[in-house]
Formats: sequence, structure tokens, C-alpha cells
Amino acid sequence: MTDLSKSLANLSKRLTPHFRPEVLQGKATCFQFTCNESAPFFLQVTKDDFSFHTGRHEHPTLTLYIDSFATCIGLLTGEISGMDAFMAGTYRADGHIVESQLLLYLFAPAAPTAVHEVKD
Repeated sequence: MTDLSKSLANLSKRLTPHFRPEVLQGKATCFQFTCNESAPFFLQVTKDDFSFHTGRHEHPTLTLYIDSFATCIGLLTGEISGMDAFMAGTYRADGHIVESQLLLYLFAPAAPTAVHEVKD
């Protein structure tokens, strides 16, 4: 198993509990990633599941150009804002641009719930 394969397997384990397929409304999608510091890989998403694969997909839905694998992880986990990464020049997309925005919510943890107690 290559280093990239191991990294993708670890990332998959980390993202699995947060997978929200309803974000893509049941549409099968392929996100191709091209990173400056690693070999290309892609994320295949169906209505029930997702999987990472090394290499290039023949017909990706969109291609994401990212400066580093760390940026990729940050975008997928919600630790890095897509807008901030785009404005910094570390992230751009070609293809179905709307789906690049949906990707940013595909694994984002649910917003925390705040509970307030009102006292008289």
C-alpha cells in the first residue's frame, strides 16, 4: 500500500462518521483531486457510500486543484473555509462548480446545538 493509499484510508475512516449523502441529493458524483504535493486521487460518492481511489477518473464530475493534501483534509472536515482557501489561491475547481461547494458540506460535522436556560 502506497503512502497516498494509507493517507486516503485514514481520511476515509475519519470522515465516515460525518458522511452526509443527502447533501448531494442522491446524485452519484466523482470529485477528482489534483494536489501539488501528491499523486492525483478521486472521491467517488453515491447515495449511500463514498470511497477514495488513487489515480485519475476517466470522467470526473469536477476537478479540484489544491495546493496540499493538508488543505484537502481541512476542506473536507470543515476546518478550512472554502472561500478562504479560494481567496488564498490554494483551492480552485473546474467542472460543476456548484458541486464543489456541496463537497464542502458533505462531511462537515453538524453545527453544535446551543441550549439556553431562561430564569426570571
